[in-house]
Amino acid sequence: MGAREVFEVLYSPIKAFKKITEKPDFKGVLLVLILFMSFTVIGQYVFYSKVFLLTEIPDDDDWTESPALWNSNGLLSLDDVDYKAENNSVKSFVHNGTNIWMKIRDIGPFNCSEDKGYKQLFFWINWAHENVLPSSDAALRLFSDDESSYFELDLAGSISNSSAEWSNATLKVGPENQDWTAINSPDWKSVNGLEFRLVWLASANLTLKIDDLHFQKHTSFLEKNAFTAGVVIQILMSAAVSFSMNWILWSIILFMMTKVFREEVGPWTVLFVIIGHAFIATVVYTIASAALVSTLSPLNLPLKTLPPTTEAEANAVNALVEETWSPNWTYWGYLLLSGLYFPFVRELWIMALSAIAVRLLLKITWGKAVGISIVTLIIRSILLLFFGI
Repeated sequence: MGAREVFEVLYSPIKAFKKITEKPDFKGVLLVLILFMSFTVIGQYVFYSKVFLLTEIPDDDDWTESPALWNSNGLLSLDDVDYKAENNSVKSFVHNGTNIWMKIRDIGPFNCSEDKGYKQLFFWINWAHENVLPSSDAALRLFSDDESSYFELDLAGSISNSSAEWSNATLKVGPENQDWTAINSPDWKSVNGLEFRLVWLASANLTLKIDDLHFQKHTSFLEKNAFTAGVVIQILMSAAVSFSMNWILWSIILFMMTKVFREEVGPWTVLFVIIGHAFIATVVYTIASAALVSTLSPLNLPLKTLPPTTEAEANAVNALVEETWSPNWTYWGYLLLSGLYFPFVRELWIMALSAIAVRLLLKITWGKAVGISIVTLIIRSILLLFFGI
């Protein structure tokens, strides 16, 4: 027996099962197992190539945990009572002034231009000025080289309308965003500092707080070294266990049903070998699933790691999947083939092949062979649905 009979099951199962019945060989089943394991790894690789995780600089909240990193026209300090991340926010206070600014330098340079460069700037901001909104001069500057060369963005629409309330902003950076104004030819490839500047018409005591400040980009799950040799081995082992359990369970149930229908199978090993060859159907489904996933658009998750660790993160991922992938019919095809929504769809093909195998092995009518296979499928589906086996 060779690989020919294994693939012959796909297009000429009667002819293939006749050959296997005459000379059963576990080598064919081993080949099916190897193919299933290999394409399971490939399928996982293709899936994770579509998943992009959040990468932040800095990894922690260092930029807003030390006032020594900042310059300001006011008095700099840490606020360990009113903050959004870690243990503090960085704060500046100006007495009886009309403007307040805070800037941080020498934090790069960061490349915000290339495909793999940083695409967003995230921060929390809190300001106080006797309930008077800042003028349209409220701005954020990104320095390139020295302070005379920078990109400037109007911040008036990105901060809270109420004094002393925190608001967060995720701003797009890079040459694709036309909202930034370039002053003195700055370069998106070398951003090395930033400044928050708020201006009022009337003077008052002013307070400005910044927290959780990060440059962000999305990096492929694969580039984060998440698809390591250890992960591959784990996937291979899981695939081997899944294949073996399903194969043995299918064979045992089918063998028992032949007894219930008062048919004599003969050596049980022959039936096991035949059903093992029938599981070539799972290989086809695995290949088809990988092909469908390859057509999906990249998914930029708001997570640094997988899987989600909180309910809020899980809900955010589900919402993003609904928005990005759900409109695509190939996504629903992937769910169908992978068994995430209907676990026993692919079992129908195995049932059909089992009916052929029983018909040839027992030399019974097609009606009886199909009946035995249908009952086997029902029992198998019940075990899968209610007991997860």
